[in-house]
Amino acid sequence: MSEDKRPKVIVIAGRTASGKTARAVDLARSLSGEIVNADSMQVYRGMDIGTAKPTHKEQRGIPHHLLDVVNPDEDFNAAIYRRMALPIVTEICSTGKTCLVVGGTGLYIRGLIGGLMDSPPSDPELRERLRMECEIHGTAKLHEKLE
Repeated sequence: MSEDKRPKVIVIAGRTASGKTARAVDLARSLSGEIVNADSMQVYRGMDIGTAKPTHKEQRGIPHHLLDVVNPDEDFNAAIYRRMALPIVTEICSTGKTCLVVGGTGLYIRGLIGGLMDSPPSDPELRERLRMECEIHGTAKLHEKLE
């Protein structure tokens, strides 16, 4: 049987404002850890209200990763999250620190822990063509075309 070489992490998941951050900060302080955000809204700059994004005071000196990493008008998805998070998790673990993945976006957590299938690249021209077609002919016509 081969040994699993994946980094070991602690995952704290749950709904918004359920106490995940406080629990994670306490654990990180006691275990010499760092926190990797796994919330799909907290990655966006300026989206502080309604996301329970931890303030600097709430972070209590514990390094938090993947907060405020993209603008709201930028593309971001679970695959991009995984590409950004994986090296951070690996780095934290390689230094002997405890890595805590904390958030409420299950798809991000599952993608980080278990991996994701590669998604096909998006086609902005096709998207715009279909949007215009929908605007002109309505959604029923697009549904018919899809069938």
